[in-house]
Amino acid sequence: MSLLSRLLYLRVRVEYSPDKLDQLGIQVDQPLYYVLSTDSHVSKTIMHEEIHRKNLPNTMPLHDHPDRLPGILANKQLTGIWNRKPEYDTFKSELEALISWLQQHPEQSVQIVPTSVFLGRAPKKNHGFFKILFSEKWKITGRLRKLMSILVHGNHTLLRLSKPIVLDQSLIKNQSPRKLAHKISRVLRVHSHRIKTAVVGPDLSHRRTIARNIINRPQVQKEIKAYANRRGISMESASKEANKIIREIAADYSYSSIKFMHRLFRWFWTKVYDGVQVNFFDEFRSLTTDNEIIYTPCHRSHIDYLIMSYALYERGLVPPHIAAGINLNLPLVGRILRGSGAFFIRRSFNSVLYSTIFSEYLSSLISHGISIEYFVEGSRSRTGRLLPPKGGMLAMTIKSYINERSNPLLFQPASLNYEKLMEGGSYQKELGGKSKKKESIGGLFRALKLLKNEYGRLTVNMSEPIALDDILDKYQPEWRDIHLDVKEKPAWFKEAVNESGRQIMVQINRSSHVNPINLIAICLLTTPNHSAPENNLRQQIDLYKQLLAALPYSERTTITKLDIDEIIETGIRLGFIERVEHELGDVIRVLPNMGVMLTYYRNNILHLFATSSFVAMCFGRQQKFVRKHLIRLMKVVYPFIRSELYLHWTRDEFVQHGLDIAQVFKEKGLLSSIGRTMERPPGGSMEAAQLKVLGNALKQTYERYFLVMALLQKQGNGSLSPQELESLCQKVASQLTLLYEFNSPDFFDRALFRQFISTLKDEKLITLDGKGKIVYADDMEPIFEAAKLILSKRIRHSILSLIR
Repeated sequence: MSLLSRLLYLRVRVEYSPDKLDQLGIQVDQPLYYVLSTDSHVSKTIMHEEIHRKNLPNTMPLHDHPDRLPGILANKQLTGIWNRKPEYDTFKSELEALISWLQQHPEQSVQIVPTSVFLGRAPKKNHGFFKILFSEKWKITGRLRKLMSILVHGNHTLLRLSKPIVLDQSLIKNQSPRKLAHKISRVLRVHSHRIKTAVVGPDLSHRRTIARNIINRPQVQKEIKAYANRRGISMESASKEANKIIREIAADYSYSSIKFMHRLFRWFWTKVYDGVQVNFFDEFRSLTTDNEIIYTPCHRSHIDYLIMSYALYERGLVPPHIAAGINLNLPLVGRILRGSGAFFIRRSFNSVLYSTIFSEYLSSLISHGISIEYFVEGSRSRTGRLLPPKGGMLAMTIKSYINERSNPLLFQPASLNYEKLMEGGSYQKELGGKSKKKESIGGLFRALKLLKNEYGRLTVNMSEPIALDDILDKYQPEWRDIHLDVKEKPAWFKEAVNESGRQIMVQINRSSHVNPINLIAICLLTTPNHSAPENNLRQQIDLYKQLLAALPYSERTTITKLDIDEIIETGIRLGFIERVEHELGDVIRVLPNMGVMLTYYRNNILHLFATSSFVAMCFGRQQKFVRKHLIRLMKVVYPFIRSELYLHWTRDEFVQHGLDIAQVFKEKGLLSSIGRTMERPPGGSMEAAQLKVLGNALKQTYERYFLVMALLQKQGNGSLSPQELESLCQKVASQLTLLYEFNSPDFFDRALFRQFISTLKDEKLITLDGKGKIVYADDMEPIFEAAKLILSKRIRHSILSLIR
């Protein structure tokens, strides 16, 4: 073994997962055994050498144990010379003897540390094309292939350790050593399978037959017959159509494709971006072995499809299957995406046959423990705000889990933050009124010229996971005893789907990152002419950073570490702003045609300043404000701002956060208080100007609310349906934008009006009469009056005159 170690370490270089072994809770002064998943001389030699180099704790076997077990054991032995077969009896016998001895020596305990060694699958490493042939696979590896793997991949060796199983009296007392040994061996086997699935990917033998097996599922066969009867065609023709559909949908996942794409995109990230930062990944990693993971990031760019897979692969986890729009199934591109795990989904499920096959395909992925990624927003956000969640994929996921669950299912949201979007130019055109261009090969080649530009840094913040079991327990405690048919959607099921979508949006916003362009946008877009003296801009940026530091939105909200000079220079370098030299002091201003684009980056972080902006806005029209009036106003507006910005507070928490913000304002000299009255500094002061900029960030949101309520009052009860009100609001808001140069396309975003009207219904402030027309309650008057208190006369009169 010493000779083999010297030969191996001419090539072998080991990386660890997790990086910090003290996270595992191993007691280095207690007896310890490592248990490999498979008996391998190479793996054992690597383990011994790492222990010798003090990279791993010493094994400390029980020296007075009669059998003197070695410190490194293996759960599975491979018997035979060529056609090697697995057997587990040897390890069970060793473990049985150890348990028997411990039962006779109750003062002793032993740690068993599950361990796996992977050749050709290490995080943060690159693979050449030839190396792909000899990377880690599921099938039993022959000796020649093992030798080639060492030569090719020795410097890409990953050593994965897990938390120890402690054999002490609390575990082994009154247990049959034979049964307990059998149970531990089985647990280790399952754990090893999950670890390998997380690192290498699920066993391809499952996936190779998924598409074929979908057609043979009873539900699909039933629908094929129904389809044939509806169309008046033969079963053979209906089956051909079903096969065509599954071929259109199904991924053709290949580890060779994944590793090829990894190499390509490693080049892409380093060429196009300044780097990719992933935060809170270690908190997530341990969840992958015992849970089914559904990745649900926000959707801001086509790059979203790639970044999650890249980030996971770089860190030693298998990339997920990704639900991609059928518009991306382009010649050649579609084939590459399928090989990387993409399965394609139509925009609408008009066909029952298609819906049934897709649902069964999704169920098959979930039942086989294959991680999945999709975007609950449905399409990319053009405004920078989170879009309302669409329930289609969530409903199919939840139904599949209820009917075919295996491991517990977790939704894993993530917030993706770009300093500059590659699609920025097309978004500007679409926000300006031009229609979205259809994806095409030609468009792809035209987009290659974008690679010459700079796009700054890309940040991925992993959110807190959401356990589907908890949601189902809340809405239907007996869901484990239920089987749902294809078309069955009881009321509790719809509520669970809606709650899942809402929680995903909330968690994405809780894990937001604030980059330099976000800060520049939220400061400059609220100033006249989108410009400011550089010293004033510095002070405003610093104020925003201090607010987030003093009262963080959540423990997973992060902010750029750049100083203010670097923040401004980043904005200039990426082409959003410019510095105009002046003898009285330089001015920073937004570049022509960049104002609309910067609204996108401002909207990314509006929710983080929802409270501070509201408090500041209350002092826009008046210098003094009574504390109880501020509390009353916050309670009135919160349900609407919560719905629009997916805030995580309750109403009382929002009010308390507002009072805490007011206290911070006092500490910074932006407010003072006399008794129960708060007062801002006089107009013209720097502090008053800072408050005004803070308040302007969300001013247009409340202007939209005032517009809806003013239209309702003008039209009267029973005059408009929700759809008619929504359409009328959009038209009036669009004209206001043209007249007063709001330069903010989301001011007349129809979806935001729809969401506000929906919240009015939820709050019972409006109802529908027998003709489907809106009837508003008297309780709506306080909201109208609140808007009057915080909006300027100019804006209110402009809205009212335009309505008239």
